[in-house]
Amino acid sequence: MENNNSTFCTLIIIAIVTFTGISYNTIYGQLVSPTNNTIQHAKHIFDNLITSQHIPLTGNLLDGDYILLMDLTPFATSVEGHSHIAMKIPCDKDGIPKASIIAGIAPDLKSLDVGEAINNGTLNGKRFDLSDKGNSCLYHAQLPIGITDIVLVNTSNETLKFDRGGYSVTVSVHGTAIQHLGNETMQMH
Repeated sequence: MENNNSTFCTLIIIAIVTFTGISYNTIYGQLVSPTNNTIQHAKHIFDNLITSQHIPLTGNLLDGDYILLMDLTPFATSVEGHSHIAMKIPCDKDGIPKASIIAGIAPDLKSLDVGEAINNGTLNGKRFDLSDKGNSCLYHAQLPIGITDIVLVNTSNETLKFDRGGYSVTVSVHGTAIQHLGNETMQMH
């Protein structure tokens, strides 16, 4: 029975890490001086971020409109090959996505090449279709180093309806803080 409990606890921990992400960073120490209302921020020691976020897509997205999927500020993607995006979104009959991912540091954003639709997978050794061209397709891409903002933009010339089809985006990021406060002193008024 004890082995089952430890296995159960391990599965809960894995589920929490997988579905909600983990953030590792040192908390800023705030020391308030009672005599002069001064706050001193302690120097950053270790500022890393590791997270994975599943984002269900619902409702409608007008042509040209966008959804801000993630803002990592003050962190930025930092380890090559460790940050990626997977998405199941509407696509045309040729497997071209009806929405685009743009990424960067706002307002300087660039289109991300998500490649071709991933069509064929396997499930228990048997063929399993991952994309249904003309309806929904699966795409996967690596995120570039140094970005803080990830946005999904409707580029279809039509309103996208996400209510049917199980559309979603999953973003997994390994990032590092892009700015350090050092020792700062602020006067409280």
